[in-house]
Amino acid sequence: MRRLFTPYQRKLLRIMSGNVCMICGDKLSDNFHADHKLPFSRNGKTTLKNGQALCPSCNLKKGARL
Repeated sequence: MRRLFTPYQRKLLRIMSGNVCMICGDKLSDNFHADHKLPFSRNGKTTLKNGQALCPSCNLKKGARL
């Protein structure tokens, strides 16, 4: 199973989020994180449905939590 989102999936996640972090609402920078809503470590799939665009700060705080 693939862990990383493809460049195309990352682009779509950014568009779907409106170019803002899905947690804090800050504008995304070029180094935004493509995050698994259901963490990969908990058998979350690398799909657009299970993905979200987050700023690095929010993603690192979230960790493997839901």
